[in-house]
Amino acid sequence: MRKRIGLVLAALFLAGCGTAENSSGLAPKEKSAGNEREIVAQLKQTVKESKLREAALKELEENGLLDDPEMKEDLAVQAIEGPAVMEALDSVYGEEGHRKEGVLFYENQSDNAAQPGIWIGIQDPDERLDKVVDLLQQQVGAGKILASPIHFYRSAYSEDDLRQLQDDVLEAIQPMNTGRGSLGISADVKTGDIEISHDFLKEGQQEELRHQFADHLLHFEQTGRMVAEPGEPTTTYPEQPFTTTPSTEGSYVMEIGEGQMLVVDAKPRDFGSGDFYDAVYYGYPDAANDLKVGQRVKVEASGPIAESYPGQGSAKYVEVLPEYKPEQAKLSESEVIGKVIQQAKKKLEGMVIIRSITFNEKTANWKVEAMQSGEDQVSVIKIQDE
Repeated sequence: MRKRIGLVLAALFLAGCGTAENSSGLAPKEKSAGNEREIVAQLKQTVKESKLREAALKELEENGLLDDPEMKEDLAVQAIEGPAVMEALDSVYGEEGHRKEGVLFYENQSDNAAQPGIWIGIQDPDERLDKVVDLLQQQVGAGKILASPIHFYRSAYSEDDLRQLQDDVLEAIQPMNTGRGSLGISADVKTGDIEISHDFLKEGQQEELRHQFADHLLHFEQTGRMVAEPGEPTTTYPEQPFTTTPSTEGSYVMEIGEGQMLVVDAKPRDFGSGDFYDAVYYGYPDAANDLKVGQRVKVEASGPIAESYPGQGSAKYVEVLPEYKPEQAKLSESEVIGKVIQQAKKKLEGMVIIRSITFNEKTANWKVEAMQSGEDQVSVIKIQDE
């Protein structure tokens, strides 16, 4: 699966605000089992049988939504208690209001959580939390939801706080990026830690960021090789430029433009509905100088690939593979493919895909099977070896 571009939070967020008093469902200060969260309110299970919840659970099972036995209870909480909590928060805090001063996330029984369920973090609980608790307590009493999977605790931050922190970290990192590096930033809603994936930050720069954001934990993860320094080569070539053995390794370079290239897999992928040839437009500043149409290459991407067709992304490194060239042949694989592309464009309207390439020593010609993307019809193109 390809990654997608963008900065994301590590979980869903909801919020509340104010100062707490011990009334209605608000609980005395206590720590939850297995962690250091301060519980600020609790629901009580006031009925032995939750018939309406059981009916909702049965409907979910009949619709095949709870097929995974290990996650059955987790999915049930997300499908029943989760929406009830969100509706109560929206009705009391308003759609925007409840996001400003708190967070929301799930902890799963299937992950061996000490207290599984839905956790609602509130920065400064006040009478509005009382109203939320009252609304949910009524649903517990009516047998619609269970009390045990719903937890209220005091949070040190809100969704808005985490989003602002992400923006601040991004602003601090951007001047460190030479333009070819990839970057992903996410905030862990449970801890408030910042996760940074990258392929360009040096140790000194990481320490600089840790010092700048000393009140938060920053975790760095390098994705793939570090980007090349200015002046360092990004394209590598084989020691032996030619091979007498045909190969479908890598992808064909089908187009080269200003700072970009189109590559198409030399070997199809089988997704159960016919052959599929993946294709990607890569931004690559060195494409015009280092590469030529028809070469087979391996591309190391920098960052995610947009899931269009062809896909779109940036290339960090390109490895040129040995070209197929039989001993008796005058032309090499890339030269033949270049000629095929020129001829195919006269017959085919869309992107050209190379299905196979063979050389006949007796007739001294090449036979290439090509097709248009999205079509099943194969065109056979013959190239004289001269």
